[in-house]
Amino acid sequence: MAVVDGLLIIAALVVSLLAVRYSRGTAVIVELFNDWTGATVIALTMHLASFYVFELYNLRLDFRRGVNILRCAGAVLTASLVVAFASFVAPHWSFGRLLFVVHAALLAATTASVRILYTRRLRHREPPEKALLVVSTPVPEAMLTELGDNPELPFALIGEMSVGTSAQRITSVLRGSSLPPVGTVHASAQMLREKGARHLVVSNIDALSLEDTRELLRLKGEGIEAHDGVDLFQTLSGRLPLELLNDKYFLRIPAFTRDTRPVLSNLLRILDLAASLSLLCLSLPLWVFAMLGIKLTMPGPVFYTQERVGKDEVPYRLTKFRSMRLDAEKNGPQWSSGSGDPRVTPFGRFLRRSRIDELPQLWSVLRGEMSLVGPRPERAVFVAELKEKIPYYGLRFQVKPGLTGWAQVNYRYGASVDETRMKLSYDLYYVQERSVVLYLVVLLKTVQTVLFKPGS
Repeated sequence: MAVVDGLLIIAALVVSLLAVRYSRGTAVIVELFNDWTGATVIALTMHLASFYVFELYNLRLDFRRGVNILRCAGAVLTASLVVAFASFVAPHWSFGRLLFVVHAALLAATTASVRILYTRRLRHREPPEKALLVVSTPVPEAMLTELGDNPELPFALIGEMSVGTSAQRITSVLRGSSLPPVGTVHASAQMLREKGARHLVVSNIDALSLEDTRELLRLKGEGIEAHDGVDLFQTLSGRLPLELLNDKYFLRIPAFTRDTRPVLSNLLRILDLAASLSLLCLSLPLWVFAMLGIKLTMPGPVFYTQERVGKDEVPYRLTKFRSMRLDAEKNGPQWSSGSGDPRVTPFGRFLRRSRIDELPQLWSVLRGEMSLVGPRPERAVFVAELKEKIPYYGLRFQVKPGLTGWAQVNYRYGASVDETRMKLSYDLYYVQERSVVLYLVVLLKTVQTVLFKPGS
């Protein structure tokens, strides 16, 4: 869809130039890619980034609904304003005011139309392939839901198999009903033919016995595709299924050790410095607003400092704009429940919902104690407790804590051990898949979260 959008953006620019300047087609192409190369690249980049922030690539959204059509218009308008600002800063990259209006109207209409057509096709299509679920271990409900409801899967689960000849079947709930049992792995060849299926999804390949593994390997040699449910779940959900993982998994993944990719770490550090310096300059009015608001609405200092646990469990001092009362912890350390915490003042609630309270942490990023992207920094008193109650919790300290993070943009504020366990599944996915692309995706999703999910 991003490729289609890129072509639509360029096509809308060409048509807009034809309409506004009455130029010939070949002359327009020359202007776009010769005279206005910088303006074209900025327009393309800003529109695609805006489309991502406004969730236009979320395949689960129904773009036949009016509210999602407004997303298309909002994404185009936002990108157009950014491009217009860029042309004001660099006039030699300016397309002209009238062209901005024509381009925005044309692109909003075509973007919405393409997504309406795509939604209709997606909602009415039948999965082209069928698959059987091989239950080698108890399957978490979250995995079944992800495998059953995700439009990115090219196949549909139609039944489940047990492993071994006398294995006890594990009931799996999917889309409100149980998958019908269709026998065991040793009868799978016949069952696959009867059901017209050519895919097997194994809940956890690592849990298969040697005998079952050889049977599936034989089927693979006959053209049957075998998929590891753990890998599928990670790809579709963006988190690790901790219920299915053991020490062997983390032992063989290179990411869960001391930094073995110094080039990546150095590159991310450069991005941290550049982005945090830019954010500090751009956010100066918000600093003044926050400091005045705190002083006028609550007694005490403007800033709040606290010891947190950083990379390799090294403690550091974190600084934020104060959002709680002075006596917030008169009864000792407590879990925070986010902006809905009763200890948070009314103005502090606004600071939390808008994420303005996090801005002073940019100094920690500049000092190298934090990154812009990483697991949420946690207090030492809670880290000791969580390491005892949640397996593999200590692995999140393989990277620096972040001002934002993969868990923060995908899950609500964690205020309990169970919610922290869920957030850990996202944090460890980030540690495992850390890259420049994922770093940039998190920054874009942070903007998306601030705009559309203020309670996260």
